[in-house]
Amino acid sequence: MTMNKKHALKSIKGRSSQLVAFIVAISLVTIVFSFTSVLAGSLYIAPSIEVAIRRGQGTKYKIVSMVKNGAKVEYLEEFEHYTKVRLASGKEGWMLSRFLSPKPPLKLVVRRIQRENNRLQDKSTLAVKKIKELALTLANTQEELEALRGDRDTLSLDYETLQRDTADVVKIKGNLEKTAAKNVALLEKLALVEGQYNALKKDSTMYWFLAGAGVLILGIILGKMPAPSRRRKSSLL
Repeated sequence: MTMNKKHALKSIKGRSSQLVAFIVAISLVTIVFSFTSVLAGSLYIAPSIEVAIRRGQGTKYKIVSMVKNGAKVEYLEEFEHYTKVRLASGKEGWMLSRFLSPKPPLKLVVRRIQRENNRLQDKSTLAVKKIKELALTLANTQEELEALRGDRDTLSLDYETLQRDTADVVKIKGNLEKTAAKNVALLEKLALVEGQYNALKKDSTMYWFLAGAGVLILGIILGKMPAPSRRRKSSLL
């Protein structure tokens, strides 16, 4: 792994951890405020051992149910020091208002925060893992991109070289075609000269043949001519 890749992974991991911590903190604060806000018609039994829910306002009325600390009830109406509520079971009754609170008990808040924190931790762990995977993928992609850029530059140089070589090939081909045409012309000229040479040679042979024959015939003719008479020469003297 290159130094740039390690630096990029380290930087991304640091930012991802800070981001996850910030998200977890915001989520927990939101949970606390949501738990401590008064829901429409929802109240909680304030810290105590147990609270009696009666049919009417006062200890003289029959107990409908006993509710424990932190139990959630639905607000119905209020009269003097008593509040009428509906339990989760559907039963209704009156109880002293001082045992009611708009805020959930601390242990309930803590328990819910712990559950939510565990959920967010699991979620953040998956998020960090995913971020690391994406960071690694990004680093690998950057390396592949650099490699592709190198290949692109090499191909560009090869293409330019090929263009130059192609231009040279075309030039050489043209020269070869011109040379071939000259060779054809020279061959035709050579054939013509050879023909003329052969013709002249033939004519020369015939000339010498005829000349020799002429000499021979002349010799024969001269041989056949009679020699001049010596007697006639003597008489003339």
